[in-house]
Amino acid sequence: MAREGNDSIVHNYSSSYDWNPFEYGSVHQGRVFYLASIVGPIAIFVGVFSNIFAFVDVVRSRLWLKDEGYVYLAASFFANVGILLFCMSTLGLTSVSGMDRYAPANSSTFMCKVWHFLMSIFFAPGWLSVALLFNVYLRGHLTHRRRCECPMFAAKYCTLFASKIIVGVIFSVLFMLGVPYLAILEIHRYGRCHPSQNNIMALSVAFLVEAIIMWVLPFIFFLPLILLMTLCTKREGGIFGFSQIEERSVSDEQMRVMAVTLSSMTLFSQFALVFLCLSFRGVLIVNLVLALVFGISLGLQPILCFVILKALRDGFRSQLRNIRCCRRLFPSLDREEEAVQLSTIQGDPPRTTES
Repeated sequence: MAREGNDSIVHNYSSSYDWNPFEYGSVHQGRVFYLASIVGPIAIFVGVFSNIFAFVDVVRSRLWLKDEGYVYLAASFFANVGILLFCMSTLGLTSVSGMDRYAPANSSTFMCKVWHFLMSIFFAPGWLSVALLFNVYLRGHLTHRRRCECPMFAAKYCTLFASKIIVGVIFSVLFMLGVPYLAILEIHRYGRCHPSQNNIMALSVAFLVEAIIMWVLPFIFFLPLILLMTLCTKREGGIFGFSQIEERSVSDEQMRVMAVTLSSMTLFSQFALVFLCLSFRGVLIVNLVLALVFGISLGLQPILCFVILKALRDGFRSQLRNIRCCRRLFPSLDREEEAVQLSTIQGDPPRTTES
C-alpha cells in the first residue's frame, strides 16, 4: 500500500511536470495565455530595441558634452533594457501556471543565482530619476541666477564629472545589494529556484534592505519632494541675448520637461506595479496586464525623449548622414547638411584686407 501511494505521488508529479502549457493554455486559459505568450514578448522586444537605439544615439553623438543630464538618460535606457530582459520576462513566465519551469532562473543553479542577481536592476530607475530631476532643479537656479542656499554645491553637482560619479555610485550600491542572492538562492529537487530552509530569513533580510534603500527612499521620500519643488519653481520667460545663450536656455527647458515627464512616468508605474501586484497577488490576469503595461511604459520612454529633446533628434540625423544607404533612401539628409553648411558660411563675418 505504501509503495502504491508513493508511485501515485511520483506519477502525479511527473505528469504535472511533463504537462504541456501550450496545449493547456489553448483550451482553458485562452486570451490570458496568448496575452502572455504573444503580446508580452512583442512588447519586450520593442522596448528593448527602442531603449538600445536611444542609448546608442546618446553615446555616438556624445550628447553629455552639451548637457550632463544625458548621462542620467543613458543610464536609464541601460537600466530599462535590463528590466525588460530580466524582470519583465520572468514575471510574464512565472505568472502563467505551468510556464514557470521555462523561466531561465529555473534552468540551473548558476542561472538561478546570476538571474536573480541581474534582476536587482529593477531598483535602478528610482535613484536615477532623483539624480536627473535634482540636476535639472539645480541647473535652473544656476542658469536663471535664482537664489540658492549652496551655490558651490550646485555648481559642482551640475558637471559632467559629478554626473558620471553619481551614476557609478548608484550601480555600485545596486551591485553590492545584489551579491547576497549569489550565495542564498539555489535549485531544489523540483526544479525551482528558491532559498534553502536555512536561508529563508537571510533572503528576506537581503530583499528588505534592498527595497528600503533602492525603492522606499527614492520613491516615497526624495522623488515626490524634488518633483514638487521642480514643478513649483517659477520659470523665466522672455530670455534675450546671444544665440548660444538662447540655445542653451531652450535645451535646459527641454531637459526640464523631459525630466519631469520621465520621473512622473517612473513614479506612477512603480507604484502601480508594486502595490497592485501586492493587492491582487495570485490573480493571473492582473499580473499579466501589469507586466504588459509596465513593459510598454519602459518602451515609450525613449520615444518621448526623441519627441521632446531636439538634440537627440539632431544626433539621430547626424548618424544617418554617416550611412551611405540612408543618404540614397533619404536625399533630404544631404539637403539638410548643405543648408547647415551654407548658413555657417553666411554667418561668418566678411574678411577685410588692410592696404
